[in-house]
Amino acid sequence: MLTAEIFAGLPVEEQVTTLLGQGNELLERIFINYNIKVYSLSDFHVEIWYQQVTNRIDRVMIVQMQDVLHLYESQINISDLFR
Repeated sequence: MLTAEIFAGLPVEEQVTTLLGQGNELLERIFINYNIKVYSLSDFHVEIWYQQVTNRIDRVMIVQMQDVLHLYESQINISDLFR
C-alpha cells in the first residue's frame, strides 16, 4: 500500500504519474494563475498546482483532510445524505 511518506519521497514526475493513474480527482479550485485539483490516493489527499499560462505543474503537495474541507468547503454538498 502506498503511504503518504512513500509518495512524498518519490520524484515529482513519478508523483504526478501515480496520481493521474491511481488517484481519484475530487475537487478543483482556481487561485491566482493556478488551476488546483485535489485527489484522493490510498488514505491521503494530494493537490496538483497547474499553471495554465506556462502549461506546467508547479507543485504537488500532500494536504490534510481539514485543509481540504476548509479550501473546498463551498464545493462540498452533503444534501443528498439527508434525503
